[in-house]
Amino acid sequence: MVEEFDVLIVGAGISGVGGAFHLKTQRPNTKFIVIEALDSFGGTWWSHRYPGIRSDSDLHTFGYRFKPWTGPPIATADEILNYMSEVITENELGNHI
Repeated sequence: MVEEFDVLIVGAGISGVGGAFHLKTQRPNTKFIVIEALDSFGGTWWSHRYPGIRSDSDLHTFGYRFKPWTGPPIATADEILNYMSEVITENELGNHI
């Protein structure tokens, strides 16, 4: 049997996870899925794992409005992935990815 969805989000990077949060909270009856080509969520922060990788944007503006960033303004990939993991766990988004 083919499962049907109302919305398909392509990519589980920072934007895809943010979109999933907003669908779940603002459109709770919408059936959606996030598809990801990589083995995990995180997008660039998961796929580019070279030493010293960090954001080039201030995470206080790059982060989610619904979960303000509390770490250092310029964050490492691991800090960003941990932040995204918290968002996914706290909002039960994992079963949509």
